[in-house]
Amino acid sequence: MSELISTGIEGLDVLLAGGLRPGTCALIEGQPGTGKTTIGSQFVYDGCNHAEPGIIVTFEEFPEQIYADVAKFGWDLRELEQRGLLKVICTSPDVFLEELSSADGIIDAMIREMGARRILVDSVSHLLQVAETPKELRSQVYGMFNGLKRAGLTSMLTKEISGPDSVGAAFEEYMADTVINLVFEIGADYYRRRYIEVLKCRGQNHFYGKHTLKLGSHGAEVYPRRADRPACMHQPGPPLSTGIDGLDDMLAGGIKRGQAILVAGSAGVGKTSLGLSFACAGAAAGEPGVYVSFQEPPDALAVLAEGFGMPAERLQRENKLSFMHFPPVHLRTDELMAQLERRVTEIGAQRVVIDSITDLALAGQDTRRLRETVYILCSMLKQHCVTSMLISEVPELFGQSYVTSEHISIIADGVILMKYVEMESEIQRAISVLKMRGSDHDKGIRRFTIDGSGVHVHSRFEGTEGLMAGRTRPVSITLSVRSFTEIDEHHNQELLTRFAQVHPRVAPVSVSLPYNPDEARTTVEGALAAETSELAVAPLCLYWMPEMLESGRLIPLDHLLADDELAEHIPELLEAGRHDGRLYAIPALAACGVLLYRKDLLEEFGFDGPPGTWDELITQARTIVEGSKEEELIGYQFPAYMYEGLTTSFLQNLWSNDGDIVTEDGQLGLQPEQTLEALTFMRDLIHVHGLVPQNMVSAAHGLEPQRDFIEGRTVFLTLLPSVAQAAQQLESPVRGKIGITGPPMGPHGTQSRTFLSGWSYGVPVGARAPETARQFIRFMTDPQVQKERALRGGPLPTIERLYSDPEVLAFNPDYQHIRGMLRTARRRADIPSYPQVSKLIQRHLYSLLRAETSPEQCLEALRSGVAEITGR
Repeated sequence: MSELISTGIEGLDVLLAGGLRPGTCALIEGQPGTGKTTIGSQFVYDGCNHAEPGIIVTFEEFPEQIYADVAKFGWDLRELEQRGLLKVICTSPDVFLEELSSADGIIDAMIREMGARRILVDSVSHLLQVAETPKELRSQVYGMFNGLKRAGLTSMLTKEISGPDSVGAAFEEYMADTVINLVFEIGADYYRRRYIEVLKCRGQNHFYGKHTLKLGSHGAEVYPRRADRPACMHQPGPPLSTGIDGLDDMLAGGIKRGQAILVAGSAGVGKTSLGLSFACAGAAAGEPGVYVSFQEPPDALAVLAEGFGMPAERLQRENKLSFMHFPPVHLRTDELMAQLERRVTEIGAQRVVIDSITDLALAGQDTRRLRETVYILCSMLKQHCVTSMLISEVPELFGQSYVTSEHISIIADGVILMKYVEMESEIQRAISVLKMRGSDHDKGIRRFTIDGSGVHVHSRFEGTEGLMAGRTRPVSITLSVRSFTEIDEHHNQELLTRFAQVHPRVAPVSVSLPYNPDEARTTVEGALAAETSELAVAPLCLYWMPEMLESGRLIPLDHLLADDELAEHIPELLEAGRHDGRLYAIPALAACGVLLYRKDLLEEFGFDGPPGTWDELITQARTIVEGSKEEELIGYQFPAYMYEGLTTSFLQNLWSNDGDIVTEDGQLGLQPEQTLEALTFMRDLIHVHGLVPQNMVSAAHGLEPQRDFIEGRTVFLTLLPSVAQAAQQLESPVRGKIGITGPPMGPHGTQSRTFLSGWSYGVPVGARAPETARQFIRFMTDPQVQKERALRGGPLPTIERLYSDPEVLAFNPDYQHIRGMLRTARRRADIPSYPQVSKLIQRHLYSLLRAETSPEQCLEALRSGVAEITGR
């Protein structure tokens, strides 16, 4: 097929699948005022400007009138005539037909002389004046068509019709290669609109249906109705920020690229402010945006954005942000989409805000047509990989039964609802994410405010229900938390009651998790995985906390405490709660492995201080046990049952004998000599020296060995400092007789080394009252509360200054020594694949302590197992 000829009207070329075939005849028919002559003149004018001279033949208007009519479009036909590119001829139909049929006539000579390629005949309706019968009219029209083709002209011929349903004689349409019908209809809003329809285009796959036609300042403009087009593939990369931190948190990080999000809400609730934030945040981040408004003019929107601190004016100057305004009363949606697509292409827009789709209804569209328009609009934007935000107004101020009356929400990928709610005789604003495809979004209803710096999303509405229905009523909040020790449980309950007094809707429930951190982990994992969790405050043990942080099932706590408040916590414990630069857990208590001993017994048997080495431990324990009058006195106890406590017992001995699991340079540790000594020491305490009872490998004795020590039946115990706090209670027979020191060193040891432990508080994503849980964490980790717990025998504080507080030291004189141990303690999580390594150690150490394997066999199993797990 030959190269097509442009009509000079971009949208019409689209309808014609590229333009007109050279040498063909196009019939343009319509009522008066529909734009027939303008389209034909524009066709010829465009040819003149592209080296294709043309002729305009008129049967009723003088050239001067034609010059004047098109001058308003900026077309200077006289200048084109002077340059020999155009001829405007006013003649009669019979003269024109006669000259056109003559091989040496004026028309033929003119065509040859100027090299004419295009012609407009305005109009064939005047042939009725010279034809006496229909047969003669048909013959004349046929002769005209053939004459124009014979002359090699691509032609447009206009024809008047009496009404939109009257398309004239059928034979004219049969003869023409292309038939274009124009109408000037009055709509439901009593406003006339022009439409264009290609009824026929021989040999071309043209677009069907009626499309918008506009006579603009530069001539005819055609805006084809958009059809659904394939969207771009999902764009990889991080979600797009809305510019509002709290909303980004609700959206699990932001909006996925290429999605269409519906923002619905009552008048004045803040929809436009949110849209401006989305557009400006993207533009400031290097993602150009377009904001389409039907009510507010661009200047007003820029002023509003600047008032929120958004640099809208600078972004416009840098061509990163563009405002488009379309008055809604006589809006043409096809024109809107065409101009929007052009602007998106011009600035490379990645974000678009439509404010609002409710105004599209004012364009005289029924519900079905509006849904179709929104669908095609979203399709067009997705085809350009644009992320869009569609704003919709709902009529109700309070309560709501639907998001949009037109059911547009089914088209959108996500729905954000903003509304007014009445709370305690005050009007407040609420926001919720009703839908977000492919995202585990926040299901809660949050409070938001608008001030001079924009929109701010705050905490959930908790202790109330019926917000969205406009029937708010109070409900109690069940806040489940954990007591960490039996001694702490009574005081913990007092603190819960005190917290509930400040938060009257809270009904606190103390949850006793297993002492074994591995069993506690199972409970926490279940709470994190649940869609909704009764465990509002999740206790996270330091050694398995990294896996919980990586799960993505904890709510960020970045802004819960100020920087100076966070700085008060022991750094090693605080940093353990961070993941990917965000804080998910606040330290609640500290812990480390220590050697507890009976000061009174050491003094009684003449020892100046606690043992510093394994040999000294064995000597002191044997001497005291053999010399004591108490027949059931136990020399030494440590966690020997198969759980995490057994791993920590081994690590303390290995580290205090200058050994490692993995060396600092990343190589396999478990140095044979140091490791074998540690294994032999632990085995011999039970089976050679008899200082540790054989029943320590049972769950009844090896899981919680502190009971014997607190009740005065043990000389030495390796466990946590909390045991000493329990032993300080009035009813304990060893009150005032307990000392604390670091783990004793082995033959190769140069420094006593223990493990760093502790528990932090986090909030599960599915917590039913996350904001109340956050406030409870703030309450429980407050320095004053931690000091109170320390003075009452609670767990070790995470606030560093409390270890030198005179009041705390008066009750816990060992705190200063413990802080020194915490500074040098090592983190188990630094061992690669630690959970798997710990299970391996427990399995083989347990067999060793039960005398089922030898130290040498245990060493070999540990080295090969760790090498396989860690790849070293």
